Amino acid sequence: MSEKKLRIAVISDLHCHPKRSAGNDTYLLTDMLRTPSNDHPVESLLKVIKKEELSVELTLCPGDFTDKSDLQGFISGWGFSLEISNELKSKDIIATVGNHDVDVYQKNSNYSLTNAKGIKRDFPMKDDAQRDKFWSQGCVFVERDDYRVLVINSSHFHYNKESSGNGNITDDGLEYIENYLKDKNDEKIQIAMSHHPPIAHSIRKLGEDDKIVNGESLLDLLGKYNFDLFIYGHKHDPVLKYYNTTSGNYKIALFSSGSFSSSSNLMFTGIRNAFHVLELSKVTNVCKGTVETWTFIPNSGWIKNFDTSAFAPITGFGSEKSIDEIYTKIVEMFALKNKLAWIEITEQIGDINNLIPDDSKKLDELLKRDGYVSDKHLWECPTFIFNSNSK
Repeated sequence: MSEKKLRIAVISDLHCHPKRSAGNDTYLLTDMLRTPSNDHPVESLLKVIKKEELSVELTLCPGDFTDKSDLQGFISGWGFSLEISNELKSKDIIATVGNHDVDVYQKNSNYSLTNAKGIKRDFPMKDDAQRDKFWSQGCVFVERDDYRVLVINSSHFHYNKESSGNGNITDDGLEYIENYLKDKNDEKIQIAMSHHPPIAHSIRKLGEDDKIVNGESLLDLLGKYNFDLFIYGHKHDPVLKYYNTTSGNYKIALFSSGSFSSSSNLMFTGIRNAFHVLELSKVTNVCKGTVETWTFIPNSGWIKNFDTSAFAPITGFGSEKSIDEIYTKIVEMFALKNKLAWIEITEQIGDINNLIPDDSKKLDELLKRDGYVSDKHLWECPTFIFNSNSK
C-alpha cells in the first residue's frame, strides 16, 4: 500500500478585535502597526516561516477568528489566516465557526450567522457546494486525493445568547456522516475538525458544559470508520491525547489546539499562545503524526519554548510501541555504550517521535529513575542520553 503524507498548519482562536479602551482580549488587534514585528503575532510568524522555510499542504482553522462577535475582528482575523496560509504555500485552507464568530448578541443582524456567511473570500472553504452544505446542515466532508476532512460547525445552533452554551451535532448530522462514510473503502488520512471539544475538557478547571452534545457518539462513529485525528479549539489549552472509542478498542487522537493570539490564555490557563505544524503519514490504516509548536512571547515573537507555560515544542501521536517496549530498546542500545545521541535513538526507534506528551513524560521518568539522564526533556529533542550507572 502507498504511503499517504500530509503537512498541516493549525491556526485557532485568534480573538481578533480593534483596540478597546476597557482592555484587550487579544495580542492581535485590527488597528495595530506591524512594528515592532516581534510584538505582532502575524508579522512575527511570517518572519519565522521565511527563515525556517516552512510549508504545508493544508491550513486548518478551528474558529473564533474574532472576539464577542466583533465584525471588523472577524474580517481581519480571516484575512490574517489567509495571509499566513499563503506564506506557507498552503494548497488549501479550511475553517469552521467558533462561538465568538456567531452574532448571538445581534450586533449586526437578527440572524446569528449573517457575519459568518458574509465574510466570503472562500470562508470557510473554497467549494461552493461544500460551503452550502456546511451552512445548511452544520457539517460537511472535504475530499482530496490523500485526505478527507469532516468539518463540523459546532456553533450551528447558536441562535442567541441562551443557546450558545455548548456545541452540538444532531442525530441528523450523525446519520449524514454514517451514510457518507459507509461506502468509502480507502486509506486516506481522515481528520475531523470542530470548534468545541467533542468530550469534556475539564483540565485546569475550564468547565465541562460547553462540549459537543452527542460528542461521544460522534467519536464512536468516527472510530468505526478509522478516523485518525480530531482537532478542536475553544479551550485555549493545547492538549494531545487519545480517546478510546467503542469500535474494537480503536483510539482517535484528540488535539486541542490552544489559541493563536488570545491574551486571556494566561489569565484562565497560564498557557501561552501556540501555532502548530503537523506532519502525518499513513500506511495500511496506521496513521502516525508529529506536532511541531511555536510559542508567542510578547516582545520576543514566536519561539520554540520549553518552559511549563508552553505546549511541548515537539511531540506526536500514533506510536505502535508501548512505553515499556521503547524503554527496553533504549536500555539494550546502552549495552556497549554509556552515551547515545538522540538522533541515533530516534533512527532506531522511530515510534519515539510519535508518543503523546503524557507518554513521553512517562518514558522520561522511567529513564531517569534507572539512571539514564538526558541533557533535555525527551519532548525537547535532547542531544544525548547518558548512562549515569556506567563506570
